[in-house]
Amino acid sequence: MSISESSVPSQDSASNGESVKTGRQEWFYRGGAGVFIALLLWFAYRNRYDGGVLILMAPFMIGAVITALRLTRVSATVNSIENWLRSGSAKAAERDGKFARFFQRPFFGSCLAIWRWTTPIPDVHLRAGVRATTLIFICGIAINLIVIALYVIVVIAVIVIGFAIFFWILSLSSQGERKVVTRYTTDWFGRPKQEHFDASGEKIGESRPDTDWLGQSKMVHEDALGNVVGESKPDTDWLGNPKTVHTDADGTRIGESRPDTDWLGTPMIVHRDADGNVTGESRDETDIFGQPQTVRYEK
Repeated sequence: MSISESSVPSQDSASNGESVKTGRQEWFYRGGAGVFIALLLWFAYRNRYDGGVLILMAPFMIGAVITALRLTRVSATVNSIENWLRSGSAKAAERDGKFARFFQRPFFGSCLAIWRWTTPIPDVHLRAGVRATTLIFICGIAINLIVIALYVIVVIAVIVIGFAIFFWILSLSSQGERKVVTRYTTDWFGRPKQEHFDASGEKIGESRPDTDWLGQSKMVHEDALGNVVGESKPDTDWLGNPKTVHTDADGTRIGESRPDTDWLGTPMIVHRDADGNVTGESRDETDIFGQPQTVRYEK
């Protein structure tokens, strides 16, 4: 018998031995995974009324089932998630936003670290099961972080809106009583004018832009009958701040108005009498049709 013929049985026996070893490993992994699944089911039954425990056990159950079934297609699909993780990590690295910096980069980095740490696991199905379990936990943590962040944002937005409404109502109550509403229009010749109405909506007068004998601009005020009752002229104080000086029909100074803002930074005009006492304020608003108007509130 030749040397080549004598070597055939030894090669067949080695191949058979290798197949037996592989089969034993397969049953060892299946048996271990089955025992682990049984323990999980028993523990789930003992804690069937505790939803939190059951949720925490679900990832372990999925990983154990993947290991026990030992389906090549399923394990290959789990292990191929690495390609998606690397693609996502590369895209997150190119972005400069806070979401990419504080969420996407840590998320993909943690997942890829799990893939690196589990690479030494020799069995491909056990490796897939461990990766699936840890990936589910990481995704669960990430989803919880997003939900918490959204909840915090919503709570802060509600608080800010609540404070804004509260202070808006407070500012309305501090404005005083609504007295005069000024609407902007034009006369028959297309010249601009202002029409003034009281709180009940009755017209009480008009104001028209004009100039004095020096060519300086002024606003002439008339009552409902067309009689001139006063004038307003732009001026400045000794610091150069703008103001408007009001006089009656006889030219006597009766007060002044100065631009200002409230505590919210909303522009308004503060009115004072001849002695400097605040008598009211005016604010630019819109009517129900969206047309601009100025409302004066008396203190």
